[in-house]
Amino acid sequence: MRDVVLGEPGAAAARISASASSQRYSIGDGSQATIAVSVTTACVESCEVTDPQRVADFIGTVIHGDEVDLLTVQLDTEFQLGFDCGFGAEACYFTGENKIVIGGYEEADSDGATFDFVLAHEYGHHVATHREMPVPFGSAVDWGPERWASLENVCQGKRSGRLYPGDEGSHYFEDPGEAFAEAFARLRFPEQSVQWRYLPSLKPDAAAFEAIREDTLSPWQGRTSFVLAGRVPARGEGAAVESLRTPLDGTVSLRPSRLRGHGYELALRSRAGRLLRSSDHGLGSLHQLDYTVCGQSRLRLEITSTRAHGGPFRLQIQRP
Repeated sequence: MRDVVLGEPGAAAARISASASSQRYSIGDGSQATIAVSVTTACVESCEVTDPQRVADFIGTVIHGDEVDLLTVQLDTEFQLGFDCGFGAEACYFTGENKIVIGGYEEADSDGATFDFVLAHEYGHHVATHREMPVPFGSAVDWGPERWASLENVCQGKRSGRLYPGDEGSHYFEDPGEAFAEAFARLRFPEQSVQWRYLPSLKPDAAAFEAIREDTLSPWQGRTSFVLAGRVPARGEGAAVESLRTPLDGTVSLRPSRLRGHGYELALRSRAGRLLRSSDHGLGSLHQLDYTVCGQSRLRLEITSTRAHGGPFRLQIQRP
């Protein structure tokens, strides 16, 4: 496996970290951003990569947002890396410490990944750790950030049993969080011939690379809200039908502006007409209709009058 994502370092990792000298270095991208780089004492003596500024300069060439200032990179010997990350891993990322631990050796591994490629992969995890995912999904470090995860149908993949967000055990290569990090590294190294070992459907194309850029440079900030208004026909004369764009996965909420006596019912259907959710039996405790979008780019909203005559409707709509 390429790496592992962990929460907090264990006792052995803490002892190794205590042996490392750490300072902050400019990433050289024209901003004031810096990262912390530490090199263990043993790595100073035996590693190929021991120059902290070389590491910082490389991070400056990777697309990033404000999360870059939170980063620490620690250089280990191969032996230390086994205790820090687990034997067999090329690196690891500690979400609780915003910390990449990586072996200080340059040579490419068996699939062609160099030190810089693996470091870019780990930075992908750092980006995802500082991105939000909408309800009801898990964390972006497990699912991949919102735009990329929506484009790659991570929700549908999880529901169908093809993808396993956050499972770095027997389903490491079906973990979308890992596939995102690998795609992030490929964005930085489009010409490097590194074997794609993850689920083939997640192999990045131009659209995936663009989603990664957007997720990194313009992070998803939460659901947007707008008002939909119009008139609904009288009961028995049909329904007002609206097409609702849903380009991103997550919960869509429809809330009548009047909670009582609004005089109409709501139904959400797929583009093919299949009923997905309706308010026939009430709008729930929050007086709103909620539906989790999972791969649908557009929904059909039907508003039907419950009165003999028609009238106006007004809905507050929130979507990812």
